Amino acid sequence: MTIRTSSLRSAALAVALATGSLLAVAEPVPLTEAPPAARPVPSGNVGHVTAIDPIRTRPQGTGVGAVAGGVVGGVLGHELIGGTAATVVGAAGGAVAGNNLERNHREGVAGYTVHVRLDDGRSRTITMTHVGDLHVGDRVRVDGGRVHRI
Repeated sequence: MTIRTSSLRSAALAVALATGSLLAVAEPVPLTEAPPAARPVPSGNVGHVTAIDPIRTRPQGTGVGAVAGGVVGGVLGHELIGGTAATVVGAAGGAVAGNNLERNHREGVAGYTVHVRLDDGRSRTITMTHVGDLHVGDRVRVDGGRVHRI
Protein backbone atom coordinates (compact mmCIF):
# COMPACT_ATOMS: atom_id res chain seq x y z
CA MET A 1 0.00 0.00 0.00
CA THR A 2 1.54 3.15 -1.16
CA ILE A 3 0.34 6.50 0.04
CA ARG A 4 1.07 9.40 -2.04
CA THR A 5 2.50 12.57 -0.62
CA SER A 6 -0.14 14.64 -2.33
CA SER A 7 -2.85 12.58 -0.63
CA LEU A 8 -1.26 13.24 2.74
CA ARG A 9 -1.08 16.93 2.01
CA SER A 10 -4.70 16.98 0.98
CA ALA A 11 -5.71 15.16 4.15
CA ALA A 12 -3.66 17.48 6.34
CA LEU A 13 -5.17 20.48 4.60
CA ALA A 14 -8.67 19.13 5.14
CA VAL A 15 -7.97 18.56 8.86
CA ALA A 16 -6.53 22.06 9.22
CA LEU A 17 -9.52 23.64 7.51
CA ALA A 18 -11.95 21.68 9.64
CA THR A 19 -10.14 22.62 12.83
CA GLY A 20 -9.99 26.28 11.80
CA SER A 21 -13.67 26.42 11.04
CA LEU A 22 -14.46 24.83 14.41
CA LEU A 23 -12.32 27.44 16.18
CA ALA A 24 -14.04 30.22 14.26
CA VAL A 25 -17.44 29.02 15.50
CA ALA A 26 -16.38 28.61 19.18
CA GLU A 27 -16.94 31.48 21.63
CA PRO A 28 -13.89 33.63 22.20
CA VAL A 29 -12.15 33.19 25.54
CA PRO A 30 -11.67 36.53 27.33
CA LEU A 31 -8.02 37.38 27.76
CA THR A 32 -8.57 40.16 30.30
CA GLU A 33 -9.64 40.07 33.94
CA ALA A 34 -13.23 40.54 34.97
CA PRO A 35 -14.21 44.19 35.51
CA PRO A 36 -13.86 45.38 39.10
CA ALA A 37 -16.94 45.24 41.30
CA ALA A 38 -18.96 48.44 41.35
CA ARG A 39 -18.12 50.74 44.26
CA PRO A 40 -20.97 51.59 46.60
CA VAL A 41 -22.31 55.09 46.21
CA PRO A 42 -21.31 57.23 49.22
CA SER A 43 -24.29 57.55 51.50
CA GLY A 44 -25.66 60.84 52.75
CA ASN A 45 -26.93 59.32 55.99
CA VAL A 46 -24.28 56.75 56.95
CA GLY A 47 -20.89 57.56 58.46
CA HIS A 48 -18.89 57.43 61.69
CA VAL A 49 -18.91 59.37 64.96
CA THR A 50 -16.01 61.83 65.19
CA ALA A 51 -16.84 63.43 68.58
CA ILE A 52 -19.41 63.42 71.39
CA ASP A 53 -19.58 66.59 73.50
CA PRO A 54 -21.71 66.96 76.66
CA ILE A 55 -23.99 69.99 76.91
CA ARG A 56 -23.48 71.22 80.44
CA THR A 57 -25.86 73.35 82.47
CA ARG A 58 -24.52 75.97 84.88
CA PRO A 59 -27.32 76.90 87.24
CA GLN A 60 -27.17 80.10 89.27
CA GLY A 61 -26.27 79.71 92.92
CA THR A 62 -29.06 80.07 95.48
CA GLY A 63 -26.83 82.06 97.81
CA VAL A 64 -26.59 79.33 100.42
CA GLY A 65 -23.05 78.42 99.33
CA ALA A 66 -21.93 82.05 99.36
CA VAL A 67 -23.33 82.66 102.86
CA ALA A 68 -21.86 79.45 104.27
CA GLY A 69 -18.49 80.11 102.60
CA GLY A 70 -18.45 83.70 103.86
CA VAL A 71 -19.08 82.62 107.44
CA VAL A 72 -16.42 79.90 107.31
CA GLY A 73 -13.91 82.21 105.57
CA GLY A 74 -14.53 85.01 108.06
CA VAL A 75 -14.04 82.72 111.05
CA LEU A 76 -10.87 81.21 109.57
CA GLY A 77 -9.47 84.65 108.70
CA HIS A 78 -10.13 85.95 112.22
CA GLU A 79 -8.80 82.86 114.01
CA LEU A 80 -5.71 82.19 111.86
CA ILE A 81 -4.51 85.73 111.15
CA GLY A 82 -6.55 87.92 113.45
CA GLY A 83 -7.80 91.45 112.93
CA THR A 84 -10.66 93.02 111.05
CA ALA A 85 -8.93 93.03 107.65
CA ALA A 86 -8.24 89.29 107.79
CA THR A 87 -11.85 88.63 108.78
CA VAL A 88 -13.20 90.66 105.83
CA VAL A 89 -10.80 89.11 103.29
CA GLY A 90 -11.57 85.62 104.62
CA ALA A 91 -15.31 86.26 104.42
CA ALA A 92 -15.10 87.58 100.84
CA GLY A 93 -12.89 84.70 99.68
CA GLY A 94 -15.11 82.18 101.44
CA ALA A 95 -18.23 83.63 99.82
CA VAL A 96 -16.76 83.33 96.31
CA ALA A 97 -15.49 79.80 96.98
CA GLY A 98 -18.81 78.73 98.53
CA ASN A 99 -20.81 80.08 95.58
CA ASN A 100 -18.57 78.24 93.07
CA LEU A 101 -18.80 75.02 95.05
CA GLU A 102 -22.57 75.22 95.10
CA ARG A 103 -22.80 75.86 91.34
CA ASN A 104 -20.34 73.08 90.48
CA HIS A 105 -22.21 70.64 92.70
CA ARG A 106 -25.50 71.42 90.94
CA GLU A 107 -23.97 71.37 87.44
CA GLY A 108 -25.42 68.71 85.17
CA VAL A 109 -25.52 67.43 81.61
CA ALA A 110 -28.55 68.52 79.62
CA GLY A 111 -27.69 66.47 76.53
CA TYR A 112 -24.97 65.64 74.01
CA THR A 113 -23.79 67.00 70.70
CA VAL A 114 -22.83 64.12 68.40
CA HIS A 115 -20.58 64.94 65.44
CA VAL A 116 -20.82 62.54 62.47
CA ARG A 117 -18.65 62.45 59.33
CA LEU A 118 -20.83 61.03 56.55
CA ASP A 119 -19.55 58.74 53.78
CA ASP A 120 -20.30 61.39 51.16
CA GLY A 121 -17.85 63.77 52.88
CA ARG A 122 -20.33 66.02 54.67
CA SER A 123 -20.47 66.49 58.44
CA ARG A 124 -23.58 66.51 60.61
CA THR A 125 -24.05 67.66 64.19
CA ILE A 126 -26.98 66.14 66.04
CA THR A 127 -28.16 67.10 69.54
CA MET A 128 -29.46 64.19 71.61
CA THR A 129 -30.60 63.86 75.24
CA HIS A 130 -29.01 60.39 75.62
CA VAL A 131 -26.27 58.63 73.65
CA GLY A 132 -26.50 55.21 75.30
CA ASP A 133 -23.51 53.07 74.32
CA LEU A 134 -22.51 55.27 71.36
CA HIS A 135 -18.76 55.94 71.14
CA VAL A 136 -16.36 57.90 68.95
CA GLY A 137 -15.49 55.82 65.88
CA ASP A 138 -18.79 53.89 65.80
CA ARG A 139 -20.38 53.30 62.39
CA VAL A 140 -23.78 55.03 62.47
CA ARG A 141 -26.86 55.96 60.48
CA VAL A 142 -28.37 59.43 60.86
CA ASP A 143 -32.13 59.14 60.70
CA GLY A 144 -34.68 61.81 61.61
CA GLY A 145 -32.35 63.81 63.83
CA ARG A 146 -31.20 60.69 65.72
CA VAL A 147 -27.98 58.69 65.48
CA HIS A 148 -28.22 54.87 65.42
CA ARG A 149 -25.25 52.53 65.59
CA ILE A 150 -25.09 49.97 62.75
